[in-house]
This record gives sequence, C-alpha cells and structure tokens, in this order.
Amino acid sequence: MNGKTTKRKIMKKTMWFGGLLALGLAGMGSAQGQSSPAAGAQAPVRFLVVADKESPLSAATPGRVSRVYVQLGDSVAKGKTMVALDCSDLDARRAAADAEYKAAELRYEAKAKLQGLDSAAALEVELTAADVNRTRSQLRIFDAQLAQCRFVAPFDGRVARIHVKEGQGVAAGAPVVDLVGTGTPKARLNVPSNWIGWLKPGAHLDASIDETGGHYQLTVTRLSGRVDAVSQTIEIEAEFQGDTANVLPGMSGRATPAKTSGQG
Repeated sequence: MNGKTTKRKIMKKTMWFGGLLALGLAGMGSAQGQSSPAAGAQAPVRFLVVADKESPLSAATPGRVSRVYVQLGDSVAKGKTMVALDCSDLDARRAAADAEYKAAELRYEAKAKLQGLDSAAALEVELTAADVNRTRSQLRIFDAQLAQCRFVAPFDGRVARIHVKEGQGVAAGAPVVDLVGTGTPKARLNVPSNWIGWLKPGAHLDASIDETGGHYQLTVTRLSGRVDAVSQTIEIEAEFQGDTANVLPGMSGRATPAKTSGQG
C-alpha cells in the first residue's frame, strides 16, 4: 500500500507542475500575440476624410450680395473672386477721398515751391504735408473696406458650399462660401494609445472607404501631443497614397495596421 500511495503522490505532483507549465506557455503566447498589431488582433478604427486645406469665408461687414461668380463644385484658382457684395456707397466715398487726397498733394506741392521762393513759412509746408498723410490714410481705409466686399479664393480649391444668393442681405459674421483644397486629402482618426509603441510618422495603415468600397494605404504624418485620459486614444493624421480622385472630404471609413508596416 505504501508503494501505491507514493506513486499516486508522484503522479499528482507531475500533473500539477505540468499544468503550471502549460499556463505559463499560454500566457507567453498571449503576450506575444498582443505585441503584434499586424497579426490581425486589432479592431478596425474609424476615420474621417478631411481636405488638405479648408476655408469657410464669412462676411466681415453687413451688405447685400450683388454677384455670385461660382457654382457648387467649381474649381477655382487662388485670387479668383467668388462672391461680391454691393458696395457702391463705399465706391463713392472712396472716390471722394481720392479727390481730397489729390487736392492735398497739390496744396503741398504749391507750398513747397513757395517756400523755395521764401514766400511760405515752414509751418505752412508741414501742415500741408500732414494733410497729405491724413487723406492718404483715409484712402487706405476705404481700400481695406472695399476689399471686404469681395470674397477671393485664398488658395486653389473647389467650392464645397455656397450659403448666399444674389440680392440676399448678409450680416457681419454670416457664412458666404466654403472652399476646400484640391491637394491630397487626409484621414483623421483616434487610435488606441497602445499603438504608440510602433506608430510613428511614416508608418502605414490599410484603409477602406465606406462610401465607395475603395481600398487605400495611409501614411501617418502627425501625432497629437497627448493621449486622451478617458478613452485612452491618441489623435493622428494620415495622408492617402495613390489615386485619390474619388476620395472627398467628409467621407469615412475604417483603418487597420498595415501588414507590411513592420510594427510589433
């Protein structure tokens, strides 16, 4: 009986150590699997497509729309006037200011000549010179106000939305036209913070667009300077590679770590 009891104890110990060894190996395998996002264990992350440049133009002063020169989706070059307000009153006031400026210049030139002939005091010349500067400044003010009557494209782009119609009155601060750039679009997404170990500028993501079903590769360009403490995610920007003619701002999709990105 003693021999049988001893044999049973040895078998129990062997099974116990074997179980511990199996658990340890399983834990190591699990840890190794988690360290490689490319292995397919990572869930896809949602992203939003944004334009390389975007400018919502709004009215700086109240006015009435006189002309709308563009239509929805039009491509425009930098410097093109897209919408103009009726600023005929400002035009008339600028013309009056211009006439006053030219008259001030003539008075100054006349006083300067008289001073050369000892027929005008230095104070008179200085006063006429100051009048020239004053009227010139008024002219510049009107020029700045007239510039606000035209909404000019700040970069090459496409018209994304027109908020006004001809004849419509607009208040100061009201939106007028939205312009998006025609450069390579970007993807903006919040990824798990544990990706930081391999996610650097230049890393690649595989992406698919929901609206078109198209597949693209993204190259990470920027990472936020902090991790969101609540969601434990970090915001990043990535640039699309290849032909992006069918990728428009506002589209969305899903991204996963690229299998060839070398992370893990």
